Amino acid sequence: MARSKDWEQAEMAKGDPHPAWILPGVKPKFALWSFGGGRPFGCKDKACERWHAGIDLTGAPHRAVVVAPERARVIGVDKGWSGAAKAMYLEALDSGLFFVLGGFIKNSHAEFIAGASVVVEKGAKLGRVLGDYGMIHFETYAKGSKRTKNSVWYRGSGPPAGLLNPTNYVERMVGEQVSLLRSAQRHAALAALGFFSGTIDGPWTPASVAALRAAQESLGVAVDGVWGPATEAALRSAIEPEEGERLESGDNSERSGTHLWVAAGVGVLGVAAGLALLARRRRAQ
Repeated sequence: MARSKDWEQAEMAKGDPHPAWILPGVKPKFALWSFGGGRPFGCKDKACERWHAGIDLTGAPHRAVVVAPERARVIGVDKGWSGAAKAMYLEALDSGLFFVLGGFIKNSHAEFIAGASVVVEKGAKLGRVLGDYGMIHFETYAKGSKRTKNSVWYRGSGPPAGLLNPTNYVERMVGEQVSLLRSAQRHAALAALGFFSGTIDGPWTPASVAALRAAQESLGVAVDGVWGPATEAALRSAIEPEEGERLESGDNSERSGTHLWVAAGVGVLGVAAGLALLARRRRAQ
């Protein structure tokens, strides 16, 4: 999938450190690299081409229940979306984040809430998914943003004002692990394994792609120079500390007995520092 070269300009959404998974009972399924990526449908007119401004939480059956990710005020219900699907707007009362959720059955909120202006608790039921749409499209905005519709992020333009990257937020809903999405994180991972020697916080360049291809060949995955899920899984496995070894990446978090090599909320510099520490340990062995 093509991706805007400017997608990293959008800051990661913070908000509740432990948000509720929006689709309880539905196995998490989504493309974390969709933010800033190509539209999920064709666009014949070049003038209308635009980037994806959120993440699609897919695989939801008809009438699947949708819940609030955190305590919030309902700002709007049954807003126009795509075909028969409707959108809901929420403003988090504690973090101030503004949420756009698209994909509801019209008037399905009435089963659970009165409508706009009501306050809902984290995990409160909001409505149901329209089966023909089959997902909830999720966008996050900075505190103080007042949205009346989803963002239009045209090709050739940077992220719309106030738009935040929901990737880490979504991951915290389901596992509290930070994906290697930013160029600096990817460089740090490749450097930790000895494939990259350039500037960690520099842009993604042909040298980065060459390092990635070398890592793919070494790790036994398809050598295509593309950072996909199989490549990321192989790099995670190669970098993962031995059982019982804790990666000192800033907060030394342990969750559910699993030693996570990157803890939720650790920034790019923390990731790089942690991986550099692990690399030094490996060289010393």
